[in-house]
Amino acid sequence: MSSNRMVADSERSYTWQQKRKALSRQLAPFRTTLLWLGGAEVAIALGNAIIPLITGRFFDTLIKPGFVAFAAFGPYPRWAWLLGLWAVIQAFTNGINVLTDRRSRLLTTEVQAGIEVRGYTHALLLPVAFHKKQRVGEIMDTIGRAGWMLESTIGTALSITPQILTLILGILIAFIIRPSLALMLLAGIVIYCIVLARTLPHTSKLHNDAFSAWRRAHGDSTDAYANVTTVKQASAETYEVAHIRDGFFGSAVPVWYRLERLWSRVNTSQRITVTLTQGGIFLYSVFLISHGQITIGDLIAFNAYAGMIIGPFVTLGNQWQTVQNALTTLAALDEIFEIPEEAYAPQDAEPLGTLRGSVSFSDVRFTYEAGQPEVLSGVSFDVFPGQVVALVGQTGAGKSTAAELISGYYFASRGTVRIDGHDIRRLNLRELRSQIAVVPQEVVLFNASIADNIRYGCPEASDEAVASAAAQAHADAFIGRFPKKYEQEVGERGVKLSVGQKQRIAIARAMLRDPKILILDEPTSALDTETEHFITQSFEALMRGRTTFIIAHRLSTVRKADLILVLEGGEIVERGTHDELIAIPDGMYRRLYSLHIGLRE
Repeated sequence: MSSNRMVADSERSYTWQQKRKALSRQLAPFRTTLLWLGGAEVAIALGNAIIPLITGRFFDTLIKPGFVAFAAFGPYPRWAWLLGLWAVIQAFTNGINVLTDRRSRLLTTEVQAGIEVRGYTHALLLPVAFHKKQRVGEIMDTIGRAGWMLESTIGTALSITPQILTLILGILIAFIIRPSLALMLLAGIVIYCIVLARTLPHTSKLHNDAFSAWRRAHGDSTDAYANVTTVKQASAETYEVAHIRDGFFGSAVPVWYRLERLWSRVNTSQRITVTLTQGGIFLYSVFLISHGQITIGDLIAFNAYAGMIIGPFVTLGNQWQTVQNALTTLAALDEIFEIPEEAYAPQDAEPLGTLRGSVSFSDVRFTYEAGQPEVLSGVSFDVFPGQVVALVGQTGAGKSTAAELISGYYFASRGTVRIDGHDIRRLNLRELRSQIAVVPQEVVLFNASIADNIRYGCPEASDEAVASAAAQAHADAFIGRFPKKYEQEVGERGVKLSVGQKQRIAIARAMLRDPKILILDEPTSALDTETEHFITQSFEALMRGRTTFIIAHRLSTVRKADLILVLEGGEIVERGTHDELIAIPDGMYRRLYSLHIGLRE
């Protein structure tokens, strides 16, 4: 393992336009709800803006009592009318608050779930080429982090929106009460805004750096956990623990702490500014009251408005870090959403129907990326329905790549791959892949029951069909020894099963799919000779009547193939049956076969 894993991806900085676009994408499904909540917040803001003024007048009427008659009602004390008006407005705003609180809680939950659903759904629909380049841990971290961060940001926005609206009204009323006090208040706000304006540009770069460092550290941790068996086999626990600690505490935490220190300075400036502003207002108020220029009620109302005005700025300053984190994470997630999903069905796709199973490569050339060497160079062959074809050669010869072209995971850079005479580029890939089964070298099972793993890809299959497929794969014998039989959980990635047992589950899964084209990708390379012999019988039953491609290093599995293609450097250098190829003096197949037999002896 290389220490270069930590610097595998480049640092990214996201512009405000990218962040805004990412935010709009995620909030688009909730536009109607957000508009409704916005209208409700306006009503709440209006109510909140009036309350302090009524409160101030209420206390003034206690100092200078009076009576007021209204319409048919008799004269009542002014404080009683004001108290009644206060109660009505409070009931109105509190009632709307209850409704918006419930709806906003549902909204934030739906937003978080929506991001994760759309994120993982989009990732599943991306082409294989994307997943071969990306680290699963980083993708999962980005999707998960974006969900809960946006949920937190929306909660902040919904709580601060009425405060900001109230702030605007509060400033207007504060100027009506006493312009000189309002100017002092505005001076404090302006000073605080200047501090924020000078600080925020520095936080943007740190937010991007911190997110990248944390995402890489999370990716390294997930890699280690996903390959825990390999880690233990190599006795590399100490190395991985140190690597994980270094990723978080050596790289991510220092960047985050620099960011936190910056925000700490902002918070200190905020507290000093608020304290000095409030102190100045109190001292000046003493002068104004002593000279009879304002009443006690005016001062009570003004202080309430001062809190309304200062509060949103303080909240916004404190929550800006959360907002920045969310926007940065959303921009990173948006990069994933910008990647086009796999084009499963081209326009005017040719109907495939039930496959017969013929496959043809015509001068196929392929490179994974522009500028890289060709993996396949002018490969041509024809396979008839029901034939068994073996692709042999040393590692890197292009065997697995050829199989991936048959399934449409990639398309030829030049030349044509045809299935039943159809150019694969013109086919509906879901329709094609539904009639292809792959038994890979390293079988990956889901953490579910044996029955569910066999049924995967054929969810409608009955229990009887599952049991029949297991019997054909000779898997029923070991399944019957489990306490829960077919309902036995296999553990993460099938950890509770042996390699041979997982292979038989994979064979049963392929049996159940009843494919027309079968791809066996190094299916016995990890098995001992006895298990290989036993499973080969299952393969023979599976291959019967199906066009089969066998990719193998262990040439004992390909002796009965109808056609053997020997690849070297992306080219077919030999082709024929086992007997024909073994008879070629100094032939590559003969050399590989002799080497294999020698190793077995």
